Amino acid sequence: MIHIKAGENTGGREAIHRLIAAYNFRSRQQLCDHLGVNKSTMANRYLRDSFPAEWIIQCALETSASLLWLATGEGNPEIKISQKQINQISNVDIEKQNSPINFTKVDKSTLISGKLFSDGIAALDCSLLPQHTKGVSLLHTDTESYIISQAIETISNGYFLVSIDEVLSIVKITRLPKNRLIIEQNKTSFECDLDDIEIKGRAIKVFKSL
Repeated sequence: MIHIKAGENTGGREAIHRLIAAYNFRSRQQLCDHLGVNKSTMANRYLRDSFPAEWIIQCALETSASLLWLATGEGNPEIKISQKQINQISNVDIEKQNSPINFTKVDKSTLISGKLFSDGIAALDCSLLPQHTKGVSLLHTDTESYIISQAIETISNGYFLVSIDEVLSIVKITRLPKNRLIIEQNKTSFECDLDDIEIKGRAIKVFKSL
């Protein structure tokens, strides 16, 4: 009997590479488009190495590829896959075969009841970060995770970590003329002056839980 684990840190990256090869795609973006998932969902699965069981079943039904091979890499794919694609499966990035994963270590914290609690160090894939990004950290909430940059040149529309009356929260900001802001959080919103809040960081990536 073959036992296949599902969840985090269980060979999800390799399985995603096999999916790309089975569909004869060249990138994760093509796989996203076919499966109808957004890039942040794919990046979250890839970053956490989560086993994509539902995608594997869909691929097996659509391509007739071996379910065993898609899930474990064992056995015969049972579909035509070029040697080039087979070689690519072991690579971290299909589009950059000879490039190893580059990680950067960042501080990790959790936002609970308006306060930040340190949660150690996280290793982030550098491909998730814009070029020349400095001063980043990983922040978890109950339902989402954010890559936060402390390098803020101007306040424009987007998601920010802010302090309002010394209570921290992630909010969506829309900038208005004369330094006025619309602050949206969950299902509530209000308007205020820029000086009424303290900007702690800008969210440059958002990972949402399904």
